[in-house]
Amino acid sequence: GASPAPSASVCPTRPMSAPGAPSTAQQAAQTISQAVSRQDGAGLAAALRLDLGNTALIAQLNSSPPLEQICGRALVEPWDELLLEQLHYIKAAAAGEHEAAYSHCERAAACFQAAFEKESDWPVPALHSLCLNLRRAAAAADAALVAKGERAARQQEAARTMQKFFQVCVTDRAPLPVSKKWGALVVINALFHVYFAINNLRLCQNLIRAVEGPAFPKALDGQTVEGRHFAKAEVVTYKYFTGRLALLNSDFGAAERQLSWAFERCPRAATGNKRLVLRYLVPVRLALGVFASEALLRKYGLDYFVPLCRAVHRGDLNAFEEQLATHQQRFIRHGSYLLVERSKLIVYRNFFRRVALLHPDKSTKLDIKRFQACLKATNTEMEVDEIECILANLIYCGYIKGYISHAHGKLVVSKGAPFPPLRELGLTSAV
Repeated sequence: GASPAPSASVCPTRPMSAPGAPSTAQQAAQTISQAVSRQDGAGLAAALRLDLGNTALIAQLNSSPPLEQICGRALVEPWDELLLEQLHYIKAAAAGEHEAAYSHCERAAACFQAAFEKESDWPVPALHSLCLNLRRAAAAADAALVAKGERAARQQEAARTMQKFFQVCVTDRAPLPVSKKWGALVVINALFHVYFAINNLRLCQNLIRAVEGPAFPKALDGQTVEGRHFAKAEVVTYKYFTGRLALLNSDFGAAERQLSWAFERCPRAATGNKRLVLRYLVPVRLALGVFASEALLRKYGLDYFVPLCRAVHRGDLNAFEEQLATHQQRFIRHGSYLLVERSKLIVYRNFFRRVALLHPDKSTKLDIKRFQACLKATNTEMEVDEIECILANLIYCGYIKGYISHAHGKLVVSKGAPFPPLRELGLTSAV
C-alpha cells in the first residue's frame, strides 16, 4: 500500500509474518514458480513477503538447508537468484548481521529489476515488499555502521536502487490499463521515506515533478483511470509526505489541503498514522484560527497541543511561550517547531483584539500605550516601538485592518471588522 505496509499506513511498525507467507524455502520456491508461470503478481508479492516474524522459515534457514539447490530446481533465472538472496537476507537479519542482510537484500532487488524490465506489468504488486525490505535493511545497516563509528551510506545506496525501479515504472510505454506506471507510487513513497530519513529533501522534488507530468496517471485523488486506480493507502502516504514538503516550502495552503486529505481518508483503525498526520495538520490549522477539539487531540495522544491551542485562542502570551519552551525539543524532532512558533503572531492578534474590546464606545483610535499597559499587566515588558512593529506586521498579514499613527501613538482601525476572522484570510496569508 501507499504506506510502507499494505494497510493505509504512513509509517508502519514491523509487521508480523504475513498471512499465507511461505513457511519453508521449498514452499517459497514453489509459490514463486507458480506465480511466474501464471503471471500472478499478487502471488509473487505474497511469496516475497518474508519477514522476521516468519519463525518457521527462520528455523529452517538456521539448519543450513541446500538453498541454492532448492531455488535452482524450482526456478529459472533470475527468479532463482532473487529468492536465494531473499532467503539469505532473512537469515542474516534474524541473526542481527545487518550489513550482510542489506547486501543480500540489495542483490535481491537487482535480480527483480532484471526480470521487471523484461516482463509486462504483472510483477508490480511485488514492488511494495521489495522496497519495504530494502528500506528497512538499509536503515538497520546504517545504524550498525554508525554504532561502529563508520559512515552511514546504505540508505543512499538503497535510494539509488529504488530510483531504478522508479525509472522502469515511469518510462513504461505500455497502454495505461497494463502500464507499470501504476507501480510508481509505491516506489515514490519508499523514496520519500528514505529522503526524509537522510535529510535529502531536495531529491523529493524530482519525484513530484514526475507525478505532476502529463504522462503520469491522473489518479491522485482516488480517481479510477481506464479501469485502474492507486491503492488508497498509497495515495494517503503520498499526500502525507507532499503535505510535509509543502510546509517546508512555506506553502501552507497546499500543506493544509494535502494533510487534510490524508487525515480524512486514513482508516479510523490506523490511529498511529492519523496521529502522524495531525502532528502537522494541527499547527497548520492553528495559524488559520481553526482549533482542534480537546477530544480529538486526546483521542490521538496529542495532549500537548491542548494547552497550546488554548493559549493561542485566548491570546495568552505567557502560556504560549511556556508551552513552546516545554515542548521545544519535541517540535524540533518532528520538524514542526518553526511552524508552531509562527502561531505567536496569532496570539498577539487575539491579545490585541481583547484589549481593543476594552476601549469605550468601540473607538477606532486605539491607544498603543494601553496595549503596553495590558502587556505589562501580564508580565510582558515591551517598548512602544516594539509594539508598533508587531502591529505593523499584523496589519501587513491582514490580521488587523487599519494603520499606525506614529505621531499620535494610536492604532487607527477600520470601523467594520477591524480584526477580520482568521478563516477569511486564507492559509497562505494567515501564516
